[in-house]
Amino acid sequence: MFQLPNLAEMTDVEAIHFYTSEFLRLSREGQLNSEYGKALLEWKKQMNARLEQSRKEWW
Repeated sequence: MFQLPNLAEMTDVEAIHFYTSEFLRLSREGQLNSEYGKALLEWKKQMNARLEQSRKEWW
C-alpha cells in the first residue's frame, strides 16, 4: 500500500497539483503501470469525485 496524501487535508488546487506532478514524473519514467501508478489512478478517481461534488455545490 502506498502512502498518498489525504484528500480531506488538501485544497482542490493542491490535489490537482500533486496529481499532475506525480503523473508527469511517472510518465517520464515509464512507470504509469506500476503499483504506485495504479494506486495514483485510484486516488485520482477519488479526487475527481470530490471535484465533481465541488462543482455541483458551486453552481
